[in-house]
Amino acid sequence: MDVNDRSARFSGGSTATQDDPASRGPVHPAGHSGEGGDGTSPHVQSAGEAVRGFSTKLAELGEYAGYFISAKLDGLKVTARNIGVFAALGIVGLIALGTVVTTAVVMLLVGAAMGIAKLFTPAQYWAGALIVSVVVLGALAGGVIFGSRWLSNTSRSALVRKYEERQRQQRVRFGQDVRGREADPSDDVARR
Repeated sequence: MDVNDRSARFSGGSTATQDDPASRGPVHPAGHSGEGGDGTSPHVQSAGEAVRGFSTKLAELGEYAGYFISAKLDGLKVTARNIGVFAALGIVGLIALGTVVTTAVVMLLVGAAMGIAKLFTPAQYWAGALIVSVVVLGALAGGVIFGSRWLSNTSRSALVRKYEERQRQQRVRFGQDVRGREADPSDDVARR
């Protein structure tokens, strides 16, 4: 039995060839038959093959998702490490800058104290140090007092301006402001 005999046996006795349009089976409304692009019949998977294929694709998708999540987490770890390194470098830099400024201020004040001490006939280093300390501490105390008063006056003035502006807007919108509302006796009559 040759190939044509087998196909004739399974197709109901017809020995049609691949070139015969009637042997190709039903035609899809879009104009193509159920055959593959090369004229052969498409491979039909069994249910087991379909499940295995699906589980393989699902495992592949899971691996890619895990890869993506791992890459994102590693990126976040690198970012956190870089932030930590730059924060540590910033702290070290601030400490170094503070040390330089402190050293410069100490040298300036010691030099000023020695210069003042030389004004006395036998050099009195303790007197120079005392005078410079009193002047510096007095200037610091005056700066703190002046700064705190200026800051409180500025913030109080800003608050007063804010509420005066709000009361002005109330007078424009409602014909009176919150102060006029609490002193208005006609409201008491209307409430009774």
